[in-house]
Amino acid sequence: MPLIDDTMDESTPWLIEKLQQRYAPNDVGLIVDGDSGDAPVWCVTLPALERWFAELEASTNQTLGRRLAYASAESEEMRWSNAPPLPKSWLGQQKKRVATVNSDWGARGLGQIEILETAADGATLLVANRGHTAIAAGMGNAAWECIQERRFKFQWSDRGAGETVVQSTLDSRDIPASKMVDLSWSDLDGNPSNDERLYNRARHETEGVWTVEGNRVVMLHQDLLVRFVALATPYMADTPRSTDARTEWKGVDEVEKIVFWDAMAEASRKQFLASGELVLIAEPEGWKSISNRHLSTQGLGCVSEATGIDGHGGVDLLIPAVLHPAIVAGILIGCWERAEGRAAKASWSSEKDGHHIRLESRRTIAE
Repeated sequence: MPLIDDTMDESTPWLIEKLQQRYAPNDVGLIVDGDSGDAPVWCVTLPALERWFAELEASTNQTLGRRLAYASAESEEMRWSNAPPLPKSWLGQQKKRVATVNSDWGARGLGQIEILETAADGATLLVANRGHTAIAAGMGNAAWECIQERRFKFQWSDRGAGETVVQSTLDSRDIPASKMVDLSWSDLDGNPSNDERLYNRARHETEGVWTVEGNRVVMLHQDLLVRFVALATPYMADTPRSTDARTEWKGVDEVEKIVFWDAMAEASRKQFLASGELVLIAEPEGWKSISNRHLSTQGLGCVSEATGIDGHGGVDLLIPAVLHPAIVAGILIGCWERAEGRAAKASWSSEKDGHHIRLESRRTIAE
């Protein structure tokens, strides 16, 4: 008999059950957060997120951390404004509210908040076991505002070892509450499904941290991503678009938005290729299983129809809903390049039946 069972399951059943109760997959390839009004979330490994963000900064030649932190703060404020009220108590109210926040963050894989020091005009906060430091900073300040029911401005520093220190200072300005943001594209509604998602293999590591196959995973709301894009896009005004862009965004007219979506797609393409994933596609129908593996497990969407358009691997893909078009298009370009062994380009459009992404060789191939 073998001494080692090679099918050993290292997942944590109680954590998986908790995640499955909160996060639900649907048949259009998204993951929705039941504790946030069924808002879509991105279930992404932290190494992939950090690589994507680094590539995005390189593609735009911009430092984007502050914009990501502000987007995180606004999104976290919106999340708590739509959640049940934080505990109210004569005794230990702050402690109970911090515990409520940490319970929520634990399911999202985003670390834990601690109060290092308080003063009349602010506080020093620590986000331990943090994910991305800019996201942690924005979330930490927003959570403190919800706990204290007052406005604070913030700055942060990263202490390494997974710790972000946030300095929150009382802000007496009259700042309006965060408002809902609208998507600039149309998605089809999905129905609940039992499809595989990344968190179905989750393993508890420590408070605020869980992994899948050794990689830390975080759950990021679509709202955060959309706010980040909105905050970063105006800074692209002085950035010219490449004359040889590999992406086309039909119906998108703002030059700054096109430039930033180009950069997002390119960052996603490079991140996917760097992952070393193997992609084999024998016929157009194969794109459905490819999308299930590389898109829907993360809650990014899925391919419902695939139609060949030429004899060189070109394909038109129909995707009912997406977390963000640029991220999905970039990953699909990477999949095509991995399968075909040559550079690809993509065009995207949002139609009544969903998103159409057309993939084909970037250069004309002689017949």
